[in-house]
Order: sequence, then C-alpha cells, then structure tokens
Amino acid sequence: MFDRRWYGTIALALTLAACGGRNTPGGGDPDAAGVDAVLADAGIDADLCTGGTLCGSPATCCAAGNECVDDRCLAACTSGVHCGADLTTCCNAGEVCLAAACVVPGAACGDSYDCEPGQFCEPTLGQCLPQPDPLTCELVPQFNDLMVTQEWAYTADQIISIPVVANLDGIGPPEVVVNLTQQDGAGFPGGRIAILDGRTGGVLVPPIANNPPTSYGSHGRSTIALGDVSGDARPDVIYASRVDAAFKSLIVAIDRTGAVLWTSHDPGGAAHRFTIENAAVTLANFDADPMAEVVIGGALLDHDGTVLWDQGGNGAGPTLGTNATYTGGIAAVADLDGDGRPEIITGKQAWRVTWNAGPPASATVTAYWTYAGADGYPAIADLDADGHPEVVLTASAQVHVLDGRTGLLWCGRDPTGAACTSAALRTQPFNIPGGATQNRGGPPTIADFDGDGRPEIGVAGGHSYSLYDLARPGEDLTGVTPTPAAGAIFARWSQATQDLSSNASGSSVFDFQGDGAAEVVYNDECYMRVYSGTDGRVQLTIPSTTGTIHEYPLVVDVDGDGNSEIMVVANDSNAGTDCPGVTPRRGLYVYGDARDQWVPTRRVWTQHAYHVTNATSAGNVPMVEDDNWATPGLNNYRQNVQGDGVFNAPDLAVDLSIGLDTCDGGQLVLRARVTNRGALGVRPGVAVAFHRGTSAAGPVVGMAMTTVPLLPGQSTILTTTVADPAAPTDYFVTVDAPPGMVAECDETNNDDVATDVQCPRVD
Repeated sequence: MFDRRWYGTIALALTLAACGGRNTPGGGDPDAAGVDAVLADAGIDADLCTGGTLCGSPATCCAAGNECVDDRCLAACTSGVHCGADLTTCCNAGEVCLAAACVVPGAACGDSYDCEPGQFCEPTLGQCLPQPDPLTCELVPQFNDLMVTQEWAYTADQIISIPVVANLDGIGPPEVVVNLTQQDGAGFPGGRIAILDGRTGGVLVPPIANNPPTSYGSHGRSTIALGDVSGDARPDVIYASRVDAAFKSLIVAIDRTGAVLWTSHDPGGAAHRFTIENAAVTLANFDADPMAEVVIGGALLDHDGTVLWDQGGNGAGPTLGTNATYTGGIAAVADLDGDGRPEIITGKQAWRVTWNAGPPASATVTAYWTYAGADGYPAIADLDADGHPEVVLTASAQVHVLDGRTGLLWCGRDPTGAACTSAALRTQPFNIPGGATQNRGGPPTIADFDGDGRPEIGVAGGHSYSLYDLARPGEDLTGVTPTPAAGAIFARWSQATQDLSSNASGSSVFDFQGDGAAEVVYNDECYMRVYSGTDGRVQLTIPSTTGTIHEYPLVVDVDGDGNSEIMVVANDSNAGTDCPGVTPRRGLYVYGDARDQWVPTRRVWTQHAYHVTNATSAGNVPMVEDDNWATPGLNNYRQNVQGDGVFNAPDLAVDLSIGLDTCDGGQLVLRARVTNRGALGVRPGVAVAFHRGTSAAGPVVGMAMTTVPLLPGQSTILTTTVADPAAPTDYFVTVDAPPGMVAECDETNNDDVATDVQCPRVD
C-alpha cells in the first residue's frame, strides 16, 4: 500500500492551479503570466503539470506524454506493456512482458502440447510463450483430500461407457459425446448417441434414433471415439451400431450435427459388420493424410469406413484382445520397433501395418509377435528408461509385462536384457489379489503414482484396486514384504473394491496437486473414489452405481474454464441391488474443485486408449504421433496432464493516481491502473472498487470492471469521477478484492491509497 500526501503550500497550490486551469474559489482566472512567475519563484516548472495527473509519493505532476506507472511518471507506452527491471522499456504492440523481457507470442495453441519444448500455452491469448525460468510468479497447490462440488449432471438416461470430450465445432467450450444404454427396450446393447454442452450438460444433439440408413442407434456396451475422419479438421464421432439378427454391428461415423458420414463397408461397397460386444474404438493415423484410421481389436478401417483388415474374417476382428471370455478388445497403437510406423497391439499379439496409398488405399497387416500367455488389455510405456516401450497386459486375473520389441516377458532386472539368460529370469506374471474367480482385471493405467520419476501400473480387479510396482535396479523396496525378486512385479498397495459384474472396469489418473505423484480415479459398482497414488489412501468417496463394463472416470477441462473436472457415468440397473445403503443413480456427473485448487488440464479425452500424444488439442489424431514414453513429462497411459505452465500465475497490481483535468467542472478523476505483473493472462471482468477513506471499509464512490484481457505485462486504466471535496479527502482503490475471482501469486499489491486529495485552490 502506498501512502500519497500532497501538502497545501502556496507554491504547490499554484502548481495544482496550473494543472487544473488555475481556477480560484471565486471563479476568477488569475493572469497566467503572474501565476507562472510565482511558480518560477518557487522553483517549479509551470509546464510540469500539463495533463493534470498527480502520481507517486511525494506527489509528482506528470507532464504531457507521460503516465503514472508504479507511482512514477514514465513515458507513455501505446502498447500498454511497460517492461524491463525498471519498467522503462515499452514493448511493441502484440508483445507481452515475461521475466522482464518483451516477448513475441508464438504459434496458436489449445494446450502446451501444441507448443515447442520450453514453451507453455497462454490460455487467455491462445498462443505459445516461453516458459519463464526461473518462474517468479507461481501458485503451487497445497492440499491433501479432495473437496468437490457438482457442476452439472445429465440424468435422463443410463450410461455404461466413458464419455468422450473435444470441441466439435471449434467455438466456445468443448462438447461431450455420450453413448447411452438401455434405450428403446433393447437392454444394454441398445444404445443411442447424444451430444451435450460441456459447460452446462444441456443437450445439443438429442439421442439419435435407430432408423437406418438415415440414422443409427449405438451398441450401448461399446466405447466410442472422437477424431476427424471427414477432412474438415473437426472431430467426428465413431461408434458401433446396434446388432442385427446375427448379433453383429456396423461401424458408424457421424459429424457434430449427427449426420451420417459413412458406415463400415468392404472395398467393393458391401456392408461389413463386426462382433463388438464390449469392444472399444481406437483411432490412429497410418497414412500421409490427417484423417484418422479406425482400429477395433483386430480390425482396421480407412478414414472413409472401408474395411482393410478383419483378422479371422466374418467380423471377428474386434474379438482379439478378449480377456477371459469377456468378448471384445481395446487395442493400443504405438511404434514398438522404432521404424517410424505404428503397430497395432490387440493384446497378446502385435501387428505390423504396411500402408498402400493407392488409389484405392489398402493395407497389409502381418503378425509382428505373439505372446505365449493369455490374451487381454494392453497399455504402453517405457518402464526401464531404456528408450524402448514395454507392453503391460491385463489378462486372466494377472498382470503381465512384455518386451515391446519381441513380445517376450520383460527382463525387468536388466534393461539390456543380457541378464535374462533363461525364461525363468524374466519378469513373471503377477496374480491380481483375490484369486482367479470373478477377477479378470481391467485395462491397465500407467503413470508415476509415487513421484519417484518412474511409471507404475494401476489395475482394477473384481475385489480390489491395486498399484503394481517393479523391482527395477535402484527401486526403493523399503517396507515391502516379502522382498520381491530382481525385476519382479509386486503390489505397492491394494484397496478393497467391489466389481463382481464385469471385473474388467478401467481407471484413469491425474496429478491434482501437480506434485509429480498421480492420484487414481476409479469407480466400482457402488462408489467413485480417488486414491493417493503414493499409499492408496482414499482422498474422495462419492456414491455412484454402475453395472460396470470397461468404463472409468476421467479428468478433463470439460467446460473450458481453465479448471479440471472429474466426469463419471452411472447406471441404476443390476448394480443398484448390490450396494446396500447407496441410492442408485444414472447418467453423467461432473465434479469440480470446491476450493479451485486443482491444477489445470487439457480440454480433450477422445477414446478409451487415450494418452496425451494421440490427441491434439483440437481433438484429432496427429499426422504422426510422438512416442508418449519419450515425451518429457509423459510416459503414461490414461492420464491427463497440462504440460509446461501448470504453476504459472497472474499478479494483478493497482496504482491510484488523481486526474485534475476536470477541476474546471468541479470534479476529480480517480484513475486506477490495473497491471498484470505475473506469468499468466487474466480474462476480462475483474472488479475494481473506489472508496472514500484509507481502506475498503470506507464508502464506495465508484465501481468499474476490466473489459480487456490482461496478458503478462499489460495494463488497463479504469476511472471514476467524484465531486471536488470541500476539504482534502482520502481515496482508496482495490482490484479483485477478496474473495477475488483471480488466484494470484501476490495478493498484497491489490490496493492503493491517495490522501489529502482536493482540486487546487489559490488563497
């Protein structure tokens, strides 16, 4: 807080008179030359006050061409961005001030993964900026348990597969696409697609009726995906249709309005149907155009719906990846051998794809490797930091880790593989706690759960959710009993759950505090819970019923407000009778942080096999996917993140100066310069309040609201006019007064005071 006092000496009064038009209380206009002579005798330049702004303490009257900045008269800066250690550098129009330097914003971005390494995506600007190093304006969350508030809910229908999120029209907040189930009396396979507003949950495209060929209902037990298959650079919706008499489904693509783009067909044009059951759509790019190809288990479709591969024929491809008779695969796509071309991993099998551009386009898919063990659900990461990926496989109540280049059991004891001279020395499958009965295990999630810089594996079973670690060289095994063998899988912690219906549900992870240790977000038949990744401690419990298939809660910025939200689906069918004391519910529920402290995240989650590098910020599949395991800050699977800039914070500061140019009319102008001195932009709509007195306890004499974004270094001036007081009066200003809407790195510079203020008088 700055204390500004102006003392009423005759010389100062005459100076102020020069600023304010030299009016006398009697209304006369003293001779200008005479006043100037008096000022000169007092050693004061009569032109100093041209423009009429009092600034700083002691008061300085800023001359024309100057402005009051940080209590100093500085040369006016047309860009409004004063920069440098002493704020005397004026940045050019369009530049921002970061780390005391003028910076030209870079490429357009939706999140930091659109930017070059060392840059962050400034959300107010939507362009990349260099990440300050060191970061001097930051906010690091400090909390343990999660406190949530329900932001919205869609409760009209049952849902038993994950929602998918992206901005389908490129305007405003993201949209949410849901696969409704138990529609039209057709049971779980009877589904409909609907599109919701991510901000409110309002229905944008009502549930689409099953009316082929005009429109197609969905297979309510399957998982849908988003990505551009039409070439308009906007995400489309890809899903499995309802079954025919032979229990087979078409694959359908629709645009954001619900219009059908295509249905799956052979190269000759005949309809091609598949056995879907519980399968999930995976999108990837195998050719040289930006439109995505579609993978469902062991089937591959071009972006126009042409079926190029159906392993086993007759629509059997999607059954590859079936886990312990639970029909339907959830394929992964990754470049396992480092040749720059992605492979399809259906489970215990990996497949090479050779693309033939045509026309017409075609693909040759050949076996790469086959694991000798059971089939199941894959996920990809580099577990030993050797630069090569491993495949984590959940299959028949066990967790398996495979060498991504060979399909052999991984050599966890030695990244080079030299120490594994026999199969027995390789990392053996680990039994999911609870036995083999009703315990097949769900799709694995991979993240750094404990903050040690190395990824671990999270898997849900029928009886527990468990975190699995690996006895890698240098692994901290303190407190682990019995001590695992070198390279072995072991359970770090396990929490009792209940999923006896499918025992194949998934999970996702998110680092809510940004401390490097990710939390688990999981829903069994009765409850959604968040577990501490470090020790499994329950940080949040919400009653939420589901019959379970492969669904999981996910974390995404669903409303585009810069904050993370948890999304969880629910249904009140058979699960309702299995959860004593829990009220069954249905639909989709969105929860945010009641204290607004969770770190931000991306605005996309596009498929079951989501990982950051397989979705652009626009919700599409990249032309060439970066290896997730080799991208700094990632090496994860089914985890959402933010990237650089996660702790960047704004810092709003306010300076109060006094305009005397309206004294002729008997008024003072209170001018509040609001400046963002931080490392993150602030959207319009921040309140400024002017008070009489020396604190916010004084009466309000004016209110104003910022109308422009304030990027780092930028400022804006807000004013209010008050009647010239009969006696010297104090004024006080605040910006974003508590409880403010802007979380800042410094809350101590949000007010300022000017004392003994009055239009000049000449006695």
